[in-house]
Amino acid sequence: MKPPTVFYATSSSFKRDEIAILRKEPLSVGQRADPTPIGDYCDLQFTNVATNEPLEISLSKMVDHKVRSAYRQLLTPCIVEHAGLIFEGQDSTGFPGGLTQPMWDSLQAEGFLERVGRPGEVAIAQAVVGYCDGVNVWTFVGETRGTLATEPKGQREFYWDTIFCPDEFGGKTYAEVCEQPDGLARKLTVSQSAKAVRQFVQHLKDHGPGNLFANIP
Repeated sequence: MKPPTVFYATSSSFKRDEIAILRKEPLSVGQRADPTPIGDYCDLQFTNVATNEPLEISLSKMVDHKVRSAYRQLLTPCIVEHAGLIFEGQDSTGFPGGLTQPMWDSLQAEGFLERVGRPGEVAIAQAVVGYCDGVNVWTFVGETRGTLATEPKGQREFYWDTIFCPDEFGGKTYAEVCEQPDGLARKLTVSQSAKAVRQFVQHLKDHGPGNLFANIP
Protein backbone atom coordinates (compact mmCIF):
# COMPACT_ATOMS: atom_id res chain seq x y z
CA MET A 1 0.00 0.00 0.00
CA LYS A 2 1.30 3.44 -0.91
CA PRO A 3 2.00 5.59 2.15
CA PRO A 4 0.01 8.82 2.59
CA THR A 5 1.57 11.93 1.09
CA VAL A 6 2.21 14.79 3.48
CA PHE A 7 3.81 18.06 2.42
CA TYR A 8 6.65 19.48 4.52
CA ALA A 9 6.64 23.28 4.34
CA THR A 10 10.30 24.27 4.51
CA SER A 11 12.87 26.00 2.35
CA SER A 12 15.82 24.63 4.35
CA SER A 13 18.26 22.46 2.40
CA PHE A 14 19.57 21.22 5.75
CA LYS A 15 16.14 19.85 6.69
CA ARG A 16 15.83 18.17 3.30
CA ASP A 17 19.19 16.45 3.83
CA GLU A 18 18.05 15.20 7.22
CA ILE A 19 14.72 13.88 5.94
CA ALA A 20 16.49 12.08 3.08
CA ILE A 21 18.33 10.04 5.73
CA LEU A 22 15.35 9.63 8.07
CA ARG A 23 13.21 8.18 5.27
CA LYS A 24 15.48 5.12 5.28
CA GLU A 25 15.75 4.79 9.05
CA PRO A 26 13.54 2.45 11.13
CA LEU A 27 10.54 4.07 12.78
CA SER A 28 11.68 2.98 16.23
CA VAL A 29 14.43 1.06 17.96
CA GLY A 30 14.83 -0.48 21.38
CA GLN A 31 12.37 -2.55 23.37
CA ARG A 32 9.38 -1.77 21.13
CA ALA A 33 11.28 -1.61 17.88
CA ASP A 34 9.59 -1.17 14.52
CA PRO A 35 12.21 -1.84 11.83
CA THR A 36 9.96 -0.56 9.02
CA PRO A 37 11.58 2.45 7.30
CA ILE A 38 9.92 5.77 8.07
CA GLY A 39 9.42 6.37 4.35
CA ASP A 40 7.14 3.31 4.17
CA TYR A 41 4.70 5.03 6.52
CA CYS A 42 4.83 8.57 5.13
CA ASP A 43 5.67 10.03 1.72
CA LEU A 44 7.08 13.43 2.70
CA GLN A 45 7.16 15.92 -0.16
CA PHE A 46 8.75 19.35 0.19
CA THR A 47 7.20 22.70 -0.60
CA ASN A 48 8.63 26.20 -0.25
CA VAL A 49 5.28 27.76 0.62
CA ALA A 50 5.74 30.75 2.92
CA THR A 51 4.24 30.52 6.40
CA ASN A 52 3.33 33.02 9.10
CA GLU A 53 5.18 32.74 12.41
CA PRO A 54 3.96 34.73 15.42
CA LEU A 55 6.67 35.75 17.87
CA GLU A 56 6.07 33.47 20.86
CA ILE A 57 8.29 31.94 23.50
CA SER A 58 6.22 28.76 23.23
CA LEU A 59 7.37 26.75 20.23
CA SER A 60 4.14 24.74 20.27
CA LYS A 61 2.04 27.92 19.94
CA MET A 62 4.23 29.13 17.10
CA VAL A 63 3.98 25.82 15.26
CA ASP A 64 0.22 25.58 15.71
CA HIS A 65 -0.19 28.94 13.97
CA LYS A 66 2.49 28.17 11.38
CA VAL A 67 0.99 24.87 10.22
CA ARG A 68 -2.49 26.38 9.94
CA SER A 69 -1.09 29.10 7.68
CA ALA A 70 0.65 26.44 5.57
CA TYR A 71 -2.54 24.41 5.21
CA ARG A 72 -4.59 27.46 4.14
CA GLN A 73 -2.28 27.79 1.14
CA LEU A 74 -1.74 24.12 0.31
CA LEU A 75 -5.19 22.69 1.13
CA THR A 76 -3.58 19.29 1.67
CA PRO A 77 -2.16 17.53 4.74
CA CYS A 78 1.10 19.16 5.74
CA ILE A 79 3.68 19.56 8.47
CA VAL A 80 5.93 22.36 9.63
CA GLU A 81 8.73 22.39 12.18
CA HIS A 82 10.35 24.93 14.44
CA ALA A 83 13.12 24.51 17.00
CA GLY A 84 14.75 26.48 19.78
CA LEU A 85 16.81 26.24 22.95
CA ILE A 86 15.51 26.20 26.51
CA PHE A 87 18.03 27.18 29.18
CA GLU A 88 18.47 25.47 32.53
CA GLY A 89 16.05 26.86 35.11
CA GLN A 90 13.73 28.21 32.39
CA ASP A 91 11.65 25.06 31.96
CA SER A 92 8.49 26.79 33.19
CA THR A 93 8.80 29.68 30.73
CA GLY A 94 10.55 27.82 27.91
CA PHE A 95 12.98 30.72 27.37
CA PRO A 96 14.31 31.53 24.86
CA GLY A 97 12.28 28.91 22.94
CA GLY A 98 10.60 30.60 19.98
CA LEU A 99 12.74 33.70 20.53
CA THR A 100 15.91 31.72 19.77
CA GLN A 101 15.64 32.28 16.01
CA PRO A 102 15.39 36.12 15.96
CA MET A 103 18.12 36.39 18.59
CA TRP A 104 20.35 34.06 16.60
CA ASP A 105 19.66 35.89 13.35
CA SER A 106 20.63 39.21 14.95
CA LEU A 107 23.61 38.11 17.04
CA GLN A 108 25.00 35.04 15.25
CA ALA A 109 27.00 32.43 17.16
CA GLU A 110 29.55 34.53 19.05
CA GLY A 111 27.06 37.22 19.97
CA PHE A 112 24.48 34.67 21.06
CA LEU A 113 26.95 33.04 23.47
CA GLU A 114 28.08 36.43 24.77
CA ARG A 115 24.69 38.07 25.26
CA VAL A 116 22.05 35.35 25.61
CA GLY A 117 23.45 31.97 26.67
CA ARG A 118 26.46 31.36 28.90
CA PRO A 119 29.18 29.01 27.56
CA GLY A 120 28.87 25.67 29.34
CA GLU A 121 25.27 26.34 30.35
CA VAL A 122 22.94 23.35 30.42
CA ALA A 123 20.24 23.60 27.77
CA ILE A 124 17.50 21.59 26.12
CA ALA A 125 17.19 21.60 22.34
CA GLN A 126 13.49 21.38 21.55
CA ALA A 127 11.86 20.77 18.16
CA VAL A 128 8.13 20.86 17.52
CA VAL A 129 6.50 19.35 14.43
CA GLY A 130 2.97 20.46 13.66
CA TYR A 131 0.62 18.41 11.48
CA CYS A 132 -2.62 19.70 9.97
CA ASP A 133 -5.00 17.39 8.09
CA GLY A 134 -7.58 20.07 7.27
CA VAL A 135 -9.70 19.41 10.35
CA ASN A 136 -7.30 19.05 13.29
CA VAL A 137 -3.81 20.13 14.30
CA TRP A 138 -1.44 17.92 16.28
CA THR A 139 1.95 18.90 17.66
CA PHE A 140 4.83 16.55 18.44
CA VAL A 141 7.71 17.59 20.69
CA GLY A 142 11.24 16.20 20.62
CA GLU A 143 13.90 17.19 23.16
CA THR A 144 17.64 16.59 23.53
CA ARG A 145 19.63 17.63 26.60
CA GLY A 146 23.08 19.13 26.29
CA THR A 147 25.26 22.15 27.00
CA LEU A 148 26.34 25.28 25.17
CA ALA A 149 29.87 25.16 23.78
CA THR A 150 32.52 27.58 25.03
CA GLU A 151 32.84 28.85 21.45
CA PRO A 152 31.37 27.98 18.03
CA LYS A 153 32.81 24.71 16.72
CA GLY A 154 32.35 23.03 13.34
CA GLN A 155 31.61 24.25 9.85
CA ARG A 156 28.00 23.09 9.34
CA GLU A 157 26.33 26.42 10.02
CA PHE A 158 22.78 25.18 10.40
CA TYR A 159 21.08 27.30 13.04
CA TRP A 160 22.79 26.64 16.40
CA ASP A 161 24.48 23.34 15.44
CA THR A 162 27.86 25.04 16.01
CA ILE A 163 27.20 25.76 19.71
CA PHE A 164 24.99 22.92 21.00
CA CYS A 165 26.71 19.85 22.48
CA PRO A 166 24.28 16.98 23.12
CA ASP A 167 25.11 14.93 26.21
CA GLU A 168 25.70 11.82 24.10
CA PHE A 169 28.54 13.34 22.05
CA GLY A 170 31.16 13.97 24.76
CA GLY A 171 31.40 17.74 24.35
CA LYS A 172 31.27 17.83 20.55
CA THR A 173 28.75 20.09 18.86
CA TYR A 174 26.24 18.87 16.31
CA ALA A 175 28.30 20.66 13.65
CA GLU A 176 31.52 18.88 14.64
CA VAL A 177 29.84 15.48 14.56
CA CYS A 178 28.36 16.22 11.12
CA GLU A 179 31.89 16.68 9.75
CA GLN A 180 32.71 13.03 10.50
CA PRO A 181 31.94 10.12 8.12
CA ASP A 182 28.20 9.39 8.40
CA GLY A 183 28.07 12.27 10.87
CA LEU A 184 24.65 13.55 9.83
CA ALA A 185 23.16 10.08 10.36
CA ARG A 186 24.85 9.99 13.77
CA LYS A 187 23.38 13.38 14.65
CA LEU A 188 19.93 12.06 13.84
CA THR A 189 20.28 9.27 16.41
CA VAL A 190 19.91 11.89 19.17
CA SER A 191 18.40 14.88 17.32
CA GLN A 192 15.38 16.61 18.82
CA SER A 193 14.05 17.06 15.29
CA ALA A 194 14.31 13.36 14.46
CA LYS A 195 12.47 12.54 17.70
CA ALA A 196 9.60 14.88 16.80
CA VAL A 197 9.39 13.56 13.23
CA ARG A 198 9.27 9.96 14.51
CA GLN A 199 6.39 10.86 16.84
CA PHE A 200 4.52 12.36 13.90
CA VAL A 201 5.06 9.28 11.73
CA GLN A 202 4.00 7.03 14.61
CA HIS A 203 0.79 9.06 14.77
CA LEU A 204 0.20 8.42 11.07
CA LYS A 205 0.84 4.72 11.58
CA ASP A 206 -1.58 4.50 14.52
CA HIS A 207 -4.36 6.79 13.30
CA GLY A 208 -3.96 7.21 9.55
CA PRO A 209 -3.73 10.58 7.82
CA GLY A 210 -7.21 11.56 9.07
CA ASN A 211 -7.54 14.23 6.43
CA LEU A 212 -10.67 16.03 5.41
CA PHE A 213 -10.99 14.20 2.10
CA ALA A 214 -10.23 10.67 3.34
CA ASN A 215 -13.80 9.37 2.92
CA ILE A 216 -14.54 10.96 -0.46
CA PRO A 217 -14.57 8.26 -3.22
